[in-house]
Amino acid sequence: MFKNELEIDVGRCLGAILKRSKFIAIISILFLIVGIGITLDVGEDQYTAISTVYAAADGSYVDATNAVTAMNAYLNVATSYKVSQRAALIIGRSDVTAADVQGSVSVNSSVNKPSSNSSITSFMNSSATIISFSATTTDPALSMEMADAMAQSYAIEMSEILNTDSVKTLDNAYTYEMSLDASKAAWKKRILALIAGFMFACFVVVVCEVFDRKVRTVREASIRDGIPVIGVIPDYKG
Repeated sequence: MFKNELEIDVGRCLGAILKRSKFIAIISILFLIVGIGITLDVGEDQYTAISTVYAAADGSYVDATNAVTAMNAYLNVATSYKVSQRAALIIGRSDVTAADVQGSVSVNSSVNKPSSNSSITSFMNSSATIISFSATTTDPALSMEMADAMAQSYAIEMSEILNTDSVKTLDNAYTYEMSLDASKAAWKKRILALIAGFMFACFVVVVCEVFDRKVRTVREASIRDGIPVIGVIPDYKG
C-alpha cells in the first residue's frame, strides 16, 4: 500500500495565488475597512518641547566633581511627584495637575566622565553634566511651559537639597517639534491591516492548495513515481 505523502509545489502554490487573486483582493480590502473603522478616531497630534539644566560649580576641581556627583545621585528627584507638583504650580493652570506633568515629562541625562590624567581636563569634563526635560502634550504651548517649569522646579529642589545654586537652567524651551502626526499614524495602522489581510488570504489559498488531494499530474497519479506508469492517454481536442 502506497502512502500519498504531502508535497509542496511552489509553482503550483504561486499559480493558485494568481488564480484566486480576486479572493485575495476582497479579503485585503475587508481588512483595510476594518482597520479604517478601528482608527476612525485618529486622536490628536502631539508636540514635544525640551528644556535643559546643567551642573557646574565655579571653584576647585573638588567642587565641580561634587556638583556633578550630586546631579547624577539625585537624578530620580527630577521625576519625583514633589518636583512635578511644584512645576504644576509654576504653570498656574487649573487644568494641569502634578500627575499630568509627571506623566507628560521624560528625563534624560548626559554624563561626561573624566577620561584623562590631566587635572585640568578632568575638571572640564566633570562639569559638563546636562539633564534635559522633554514634555509631550497635544498643546505645543503647554509643552514648552511644562518643560520650562520642570527645569525650574528641579533647580529649586536641588538648591534646597545641596544648599548651593550649582544646578542652573541651560536652555529654555524656545520651540517645539511635532512628535506624533496622528493622521499618519492612523494610516500606518490601516496599511498594516491591508498587508495583514493580504498575507492572511495568501496563507489560506496556499494551505488549501497544499492539502488539496486532487490528482493533476502523472507524478501525482503514480504517487511520486512510486507506481510504474503503463501509459498515458493524451488530451484530444476534436
